[in-house]
Amino acid sequence: MHRIENRVGKLVEIRIASPVSVDDALAFGVEHDALIARVSGSYVCLVDLVDATVFPPDVVAAFVATMRNEERLVRTGTLLNPSPTFGMQIHRMIKEANHPARRAFRDAAELYDWVAEVLDASERRRLAQVLEERGLPALRLSSRPPRA
Repeated sequence: MHRIENRVGKLVEIRIASPVSVDDALAFGVEHDALIARVSGSYVCLVDLVDATVFPPDVVAAFVATMRNEERLVRTGTLLNPSPTFGMQIHRMIKEANHPARRAFRDAAELYDWVAEVLDASERRRLAQVLEERGLPALRLSSRPPRA
């Protein structure tokens, strides 16, 4: 299962849950590219992988191919589940995609702080709302304004 949306400004919201087949990953790539084509200018991604598990190699290859083709990407914050094995896989995928502005987090407040630095006020509100919808209370998110 996957979902990709752009509800506010340059914030692209992605959620992927297992199981994921190679067909799912390829369909995601098509949907991703179509959505990004509709976003004006640069964009920032929130990737929620809390409900995902280790991906098969062909799925990894499909996702990495999509990740490599993001010329207008400013930053991506990826929210991980507690699995150390899955976390290692995602870190390897991020490294392989070769974009320095991608990071993975297990702590939603840290993700919020890092991604919010490049968002405007309405985008920060939406980011907080998405994280709250995942059961992460707003009080846990940073109340500091983003760095300029």
